[in-house]
Amino acid sequence: MLLLIIAACTPTFAQVARTERARKLPAPDRIVSDYVKAVGGKQHLRALADATYEWLVQGPAQGRARTIRKAPCAVRTDVFLNHTETNAAVNARTAWRRDADGSLRTLTGGDAQAAKLQAALEASRLLDLKKRDVLARTLGFESAPDANASVYVVEFSRRGGAHVRCRFGAESKLLMQVADEARRTIVDYGDYRAESGVLEPHRVEIAAQGGPPLVFTLQGVRYNTGVADALFEPPGDASLNVVALLREVAHHQEEIEGRVSDYTFTRREVEREFDDHGTVKKEKTIVHEVYPLVGGGRVLKLISEDGLALAPERAAREEKRVTEEIEKATREYEQRKAKRERERAQKAGEKKDGDDDAELGGLGAFVRVCEFVAPRRERFQDRDVIVFDFHARPGYKPRNRTESAIAKLIGVAWIDPADKQIMRLDARFPEGFKIGGGLVASLRPGSAFMFEQTRLADGVWLPHLSQINMAVKVFLVAGINRNTTREYSNYKRFTTNVGDATVAAPNPTPPQR
Repeated sequence: MLLLIIAACTPTFAQVARTERARKLPAPDRIVSDYVKAVGGKQHLRALADATYEWLVQGPAQGRARTIRKAPCAVRTDVFLNHTETNAAVNARTAWRRDADGSLRTLTGGDAQAAKLQAALEASRLLDLKKRDVLARTLGFESAPDANASVYVVEFSRRGGAHVRCRFGAESKLLMQVADEARRTIVDYGDYRAESGVLEPHRVEIAAQGGPPLVFTLQGVRYNTGVADALFEPPGDASLNVVALLREVAHHQEEIEGRVSDYTFTRREVEREFDDHGTVKKEKTIVHEVYPLVGGGRVLKLISEDGLALAPERAAREEKRVTEEIEKATREYEQRKAKRERERAQKAGEKKDGDDDAELGGLGAFVRVCEFVAPRRERFQDRDVIVFDFHARPGYKPRNRTESAIAKLIGVAWIDPADKQIMRLDARFPEGFKIGGGLVASLRPGSAFMFEQTRLADGVWLPHLSQINMAVKVFLVAGINRNTTREYSNYKRFTTNVGDATVAAPNPTPPQR
């Protein structure tokens, strides 16, 4: 149940029972298929476009709740306890919650990933999981908590790191439990009864924070009532003008980018490759020191691989290479600067009257292609921010390859209105994206990227974290299923003059390799 979005994320998680290895475990697709048949069958479940559930809530608090699902991935929960109301929802773009005090928060990181994964499982009723970018593997065969039955344990996951463990009755085939280790929450399902030909759990018990569980008793369910998509969107502020804000951001980009080039930093990259069931096949960690090049660009100095520092000879070669690249870039700076100024003047002369988006630079395509949904005010990184969802404008025809890619994206952006900076951007391809008509490469549904910036004490915004989740088929044959996470740290001012380019010694390094 998406009701667990409402729960906090720090309780004690119950110990997992010992897995019995004696029997051959069925494939996860078989377990899911048996579940689908048991609750009503694929054809019947596909006919359920939406469902609204009304619950009676009992436990430490008393009240009622409502859960709304809409295929394929939207879920909303409203909980009314002790004269207070909390709301939480997930759609294809975003996950959010509003607490009893009215404060609104768009979820990020593990919280958002877990919420979106669970919403995909619930709203799809476990149908077409591969299309939802959901991986699955069978972990084991256990005795159920009440010891009167046995269960198969299936882990559902996504490349971004979200995963939940679901327990299905070996005999009943029904979903008995969902366990979220990251948020330390357990949801038990029971008392299945038929509703319009579909078996629904009439008793749901949610245990979180190590405290006593809340018990939800189903009072009624309505199907296919035509639930609107807007119901799953965060509450917006119509007074906010996103396009005007993005214009201000664009005007500050050149100045900000110039200041960023004054810093060197450390970049730690972890790359994981998965099989089709979500098991990590390979993992590699690389650490670089990154130095700015005068006039633009950066050069990377390799420091360590998989926790081991470079051997002295290799480290010396890296030092020499990086120093030479910095010296070359410095000597060519004036020539490159002059060329850039000529190109900039030429572009300015070619600007058409009324082309308002030209002044936005790289953000121009984003503004042309996208529609901005539910702009809202929140707190993020202890700063006041403006957050909005985005997707392609209905009926928009892309002008070029860049716009074609943007038109396939959906996501959320966080803007600092005081410093005119993009603090965070989450974006994904819900339907995939083909390059060269799919002959060169084809990104699968769910491929996504995220980057986040942080503000230094001197007011400069610099990268803090980025992540790329990519499932791609190359030349119709080779498949890549990969997650790459980069962390940026140890920022220091760095200046180089012609003739005295040097590379500072790195910080203490790991053991040599």
